[in-house]
Amino acid sequence: MFVIHSKSGKEIKATVRKLDTKEILSINKDKFHFNWRTEISYNVYMLTADGIEGALGLISIEDRSMDYAIQIRLLACAKENMGSGKKYDRIAGCLIAFACMEAFKSGYGGYICLKPKTILKEHYQEMYGFTSTKLFLVSQGQNSLALINKYYEK
Repeated sequence: MFVIHSKSGKEIKATVRKLDTKEILSINKDKFHFNWRTEISYNVYMLTADGIEGALGLISIEDRSMDYAIQIRLLACAKENMGSGKKYDRIAGCLIAFACMEAFKSGYGGYICLKPKTILKEHYQEMYGFTSTKLFLVSQGQNSLALINKYYEK
């Protein structure tokens, strides 16, 4: 898995790791959107990259075994990695691909879902191949495998 430095185009190895409660409580509100304290009872992970201090992105996921799915509850890139002037690229894709991997590991056939809370609904559909069920955006099977191959397995 890697992120790309926007100005140089350099690929930088990235990893995802789970945060503990203390780390979740210390998430800097100036660096990330959303109130991450509400996610303490869920699995929160951060994306980091070699030689770069701090989290590039965060994801909170919930195992919805009754629905055979992993739900992405929150997903955020650090504010400096958003928009046209972002410092690093591929952050959201890496985190979404991680969720897809978790959905395969759990025996859900790569089935992930999220409730789009912002105007990013069309972006998720175009960029990551999500389909809409009206209430959720979903990825599964071949689309989830394609996301893993593109973002996670390199």
